Amino acid sequence: MAISPFRLRPLHFGIAASLLAAFAVFAVPQEMMEAQRELFFDTLTQLAPQHVSPDIVAVDIDRAAYQAAPNADWNRSETAALVRTLAEAKPAAIGFDLVFSGDCDPVNATNQVLAAAMRQAPVVLGFLIADIARDMPRPRPPLAISRPLAVPDLWFIDGAESSCPVLAEAARSTAANFLVGDEDSKVRQVQAFSIIGNDAYPALALEIFRLARHVRTPILGGDPPRLKLDDTIIDFSDDGSLRFVAGQEATISGRTISAGDIIGGKVPAERLAGKVVLIGSSLPSLGGLRASASMPLEPSLQIHADIVNALMTGFIPKRDDSYVPFEALAALICGLVVTLVAIRLRPVTAAAAGAAAIVAVLGGTFALYITTAILADGFRLTLALAFVLVVTSVAQFAHIRRVEALARRRFGQYLPRSVVDRYLDNPDLARVAGEERPVTALFTDIEGFTALTKRVGPHDLVAMLDTYYSEVNALVADHGGMVDKIVGDAVHALFNAPEDLDDHVNQAIRCAAEMRRLTEEMRTRPRFRDHDFGRTRFGIETGIAVLGEVGHGGKLDYTAHGEAINLAARLQDANKFLGTQICIGPQAAGQASSKLVSLGTHEIRGFGEMELFSPEPPKRLPATEA
Repeated sequence: MAISPFRLRPLHFGIAASLLAAFAVFAVPQEMMEAQRELFFDTLTQLAPQHVSPDIVAVDIDRAAYQAAPNADWNRSETAALVRTLAEAKPAAIGFDLVFSGDCDPVNATNQVLAAAMRQAPVVLGFLIADIARDMPRPRPPLAISRPLAVPDLWFIDGAESSCPVLAEAARSTAANFLVGDEDSKVRQVQAFSIIGNDAYPALALEIFRLARHVRTPILGGDPPRLKLDDTIIDFSDDGSLRFVAGQEATISGRTISAGDIIGGKVPAERLAGKVVLIGSSLPSLGGLRASASMPLEPSLQIHADIVNALMTGFIPKRDDSYVPFEALAALICGLVVTLVAIRLRPVTAAAAGAAAIVAVLGGTFALYITTAILADGFRLTLALAFVLVVTSVAQFAHIRRVEALARRRFGQYLPRSVVDRYLDNPDLARVAGEERPVTALFTDIEGFTALTKRVGPHDLVAMLDTYYSEVNALVADHGGMVDKIVGDAVHALFNAPEDLDDHVNQAIRCAAEMRRLTEEMRTRPRFRDHDFGRTRFGIETGIAVLGEVGHGGKLDYTAHGEAINLAARLQDANKFLGTQICIGPQAAGQASSKLVSLGTHEIRGFGEMELFSPEPPKRLPATEA
């Protein structure tokens, strides 16, 4: 038995595309398309409901406070007044997004006043990164080390620019308040610790959080590193960073108070009591303006407040390289689902279903984030699914075109090309109802076919019939006819149905003549000759017939009914006693343009006496079994 050659199908392409997409998600370095992925995370974090702590106050030395100061000049005396007022309200901690690194004379009155004010509250001073090592920032916050500890290279810095010693001595501790943006300059995460020499300093938000929680000594350890503050554990990313959610405009506005309002006594103490207070400025001359996920220019004061908010709410976005294998597995599974959908549905429906699958993946990453704070790489997953969908759809389209071409070729052997095109190009057209039209019917039959089936094995018989029907049906199509049906060894063909065919009677007669020549030549071929393949007989008549699709449920048959159809079948059989191969009825003979030979008047069962015709003179053929 012959084995059919293996053919690649859309399913195989879809599986291959799914495997390739999953491999790309797993193996392609994460640095590639990092900018696009981070933009996706930005959108995700901004669309999701944000967790907001009510215990954060951002004190902004804004333009109004600056202009309300004596001589419209905010200085350390004004800052001291601000700190004193805050201290009276007893906040949980005060953090400065300001570095007092100049004018450090300890006997300077303004320095003395500011230092005295700082001693009244738990104050954290910030420092900036510097290229060279100067005086070490003081006081250094407490920190215990738990082994093993993987210290990220990112934590090591060369030096720091810190506040004046006279002020540092009055503060509770000092911390890093510099912010480093990603490649697109947006600040999405903060360096958790900075190591200068042998001393480690936490980020400003971490130190403020520690003071607010009254934790004496935090413990740092692990790989990747993590920080333990009593019962709270804060996990850092592999590079030692801490992600946060950029606050939206409403959140920023709700937690911000003008420094001028506090000094002016416009803010009740209850608004500040027990809160984490950060002091900074939205003015470019006093504070930094950085790009964040929520706005193109956000005061660094507000970014530090966002980081404190993440720590206090416990909702810290997580992104880790360990997620990648699971994302690759998700890409594979979703890709296979998209493949199955694409090959089972119509192209438009498959495209809609593929788009729905992509939306579902995006929805899944959204749901995962809002419930667990995990940032799944939905960007790569959607690219993977889009790739699988495109590959599978193209393969399915090519497959459909190949099947369509085969259908046109195969059905073109039975139907006129216009009919084939009608059904293939317009599959949703309504069923063809019955219609009356003139039709010429051509019926064929093979002499001695019953005896042939007894002499010839099934394999040889099928091979001969395949050749016979293929070539005979092609002649019908070439002459504009359609093969209505094949019954056993008989071919029933119609001309001028279902599409109009000019000169359909002569086309049917010419088709029968060429069929006779073809089948006679076919009988001389070795296989046909060896098995004594019989002659083909033809009956032709024309008349009004009713055509349409008949049947019920999933099985329909386009056929014709009428006296001319039935008579053509009888005329084919009449060749037996007439000694002819082609017998033509009186109506068809009357419309024929070619010269025909009268066969005389004969009785046709069910139709009575009529004159019959043939393009050839009759021959007395030996009696054969029908």
